[in-house]
Amino acid sequence: MRGAFDLYIGKADPANPLLSPVNGDLTGFPPTILISGTRDLLLSDTVRMHRALRKAGVTADLHVYDGQAYADYMQNLLRSVPECQDAQRELFNFFDKHLGR
Repeated sequence: MRGAFDLYIGKADPANPLLSPVNGDLTGFPPTILISGTRDLLLSDTVRMHRALRKAGVTADLHVYDGQAYADYMQNLLRSVPECQDAQRELFNFFDKHLGR
């Protein structure tokens, strides 16, 4: 993971909000849905972002799936997985609610 972060950040300051939005001003941010899993290496960062959004008064939904890793909800594109079906249903419902359908 260190190599991936080094590649992403380079020589920049990792606290830069353009690299790590949790460090920025989230006031006026649009409604946001965050999906993670208990095996996601970025779970704690996802929770921090959810809390920061809520603190800024932003509507933010957080869904954490047991045993899922980073972006596991995308598996449903290749094969049927119950947790992935639930995550996609949450995504669809979220967008329907916030896009006025």
